[in-house]
Amino acid sequence: MVKPVNVYLSIVVPVYNESESIEKMARKILETMEKRSVTHEVILVDDGSTDGSWVVIENLVDTCPRVRGIRFRRNYGQTGAMVAGFDNARGKIIVTMDGDLQNDPADIPLLLDRIEEGFDIVSGWRKNRRDHFSRVFLSRIANRIISFSTGVRLHDYGCSLKAYRAECIRGVDAYGEMHRFFPALASMTGARVTEVTVGHGPRKYGSSKYGFERIWKVFSDIFAINLIIRFSSMPLKGFALCALPFLFLSLVFCAAGGAAILWGWSEGKALFFLFSGILNWMAAVHLVGMGILGELVIGTSDLAHTQMPEITKKVIQLEEDFRWGEKKDEVLGNRSAGREKSKYTAVH
Repeated sequence: MVKPVNVYLSIVVPVYNESESIEKMARKILETMEKRSVTHEVILVDDGSTDGSWVVIENLVDTCPRVRGIRFRRNYGQTGAMVAGFDNARGKIIVTMDGDLQNDPADIPLLLDRIEEGFDIVSGWRKNRRDHFSRVFLSRIANRIISFSTGVRLHDYGCSLKAYRAECIRGVDAYGEMHRFFPALASMTGARVTEVTVGHGPRKYGSSKYGFERIWKVFSDIFAINLIIRFSSMPLKGFALCALPFLFLSLVFCAAGGAAILWGWSEGKALFFLFSGILNWMAAVHLVGMGILGELVIGTSDLAHTQMPEITKKVIQLEEDFRWGEKKDEVLGNRSAGREKSKYTAVH
């Protein structure tokens, strides 16, 4: 469990083979935050680097008391690195950013200003993005699809520079490459989401960790995130919607089979249509059955991922015997400890 230290801001930076830029980036963050005059920490998460990035992080930890380091045994991906940072962050506000200095640490106060206005999540928008045209074009298409399908309207889901209230993001379960969907996932808790224009510099250090093969991962994640957001609390509805096409096909094939028998169509057509209708009917029944099982699972779970501690505190005041906040802290602490044992070789 995260130690109770009075820290206002935690800045989580996943790094993977970024040895050239880590120190410059960390120094620039610290210089920016000294002007802000808030208690802060910088958490550098080494996602299994092989270029000596961890040596640079260790030197920073030794010389800068506000810098902390986490090291993975192998490469788990940016989402896993961010989640590890969230689990170990001690701040009330958590900011994430890339470690290659394409995100400008000088933009962090812009995000904090919007948080202080009452928003729960502030996403950066790289309005003048300094990447190849092909990447920018595909990113814009993906952003529009995500915004339309999730209902959370953002111009730039892929920007790593984001600010969160800690209670909005620590309870969010993420896997794969879902870090870009954190605002959409956190919206399940009723979090207020906005965005602010931030700078984006040309790449000076390292190389891009993403290629065009990521397109398929992004679209599969879009499908998964929509299932989570729309149907995680009512799975029967989701499975029933998926069953409707099969039910429709079943009726069509059965009607065609009946017509084949009634009007004496060529031999074998009636059997084919009836068999196809039965298969589609079975598929629909199985999907509805899975929905019912999902409802039973949801009925026995606490739905922690859809509840914000700030909201449930109102319930605690009415029912003093029900210590939801303490229970959730305990669960998160246990989960964090489990991750540390399986992933981390060092935490400073």
